[in-house]
Amino acid sequence: MSIKVRGTIAVLAGCIAAAAGATPAVASANVPIEVPLGGVESALHMDVPELRTAAPIPLPGAPEGPRYSQDHVLPQDSLPRLPLSSELPATEADVPVPQLLPAEHSDRVGLSTGGTPVHTLTPGASVNPPLSGPRPDRLGLPQVSAPQAALGTPDVQAEPGADLALG
Repeated sequence: MSIKVRGTIAVLAGCIAAAAGATPAVASANVPIEVPLGGVESALHMDVPELRTAAPIPLPGAPEGPRYSQDHVLPQDSLPRLPLSSELPATEADVPVPQLLPAEHSDRVGLSTGGTPVHTLTPGASVNPPLSGPRPDRLGLPQVSAPQAALGTPDVQAEPGADLALG
């Protein structure tokens, strides 16, 4: 084997190793967020709330293609609706509260939400010009009609919920 072939193989192996090391093993749909308030707690000598959540990353789906109709010159859904899916992240908040009654032993309020899937559709648009397609009853001439424009409404589907506890 010549030196050029060995060098090419070494460079190729190095590129593959670098690509394998840079590729994440598992892709997550959320980026975890924890609000660090430890410094405030030690500086003010008081209990501060704790908050742990995540930022969702929307994942786009495949848009539906345009639909052709016999009554329209242009295809319907010229600007297709794009489906996006994500997950509302689980959130935990723990807030200290002052003692309201001397006999009461509750000093914190906790709020927690579970993760729930979210499915959305972006708005879409359709346009039809004032001329129709060729009409066989008019010897192939188009018919004049009123211009049409339609807007597809956005859609959001989710089932969020939360639990509130005093403890």
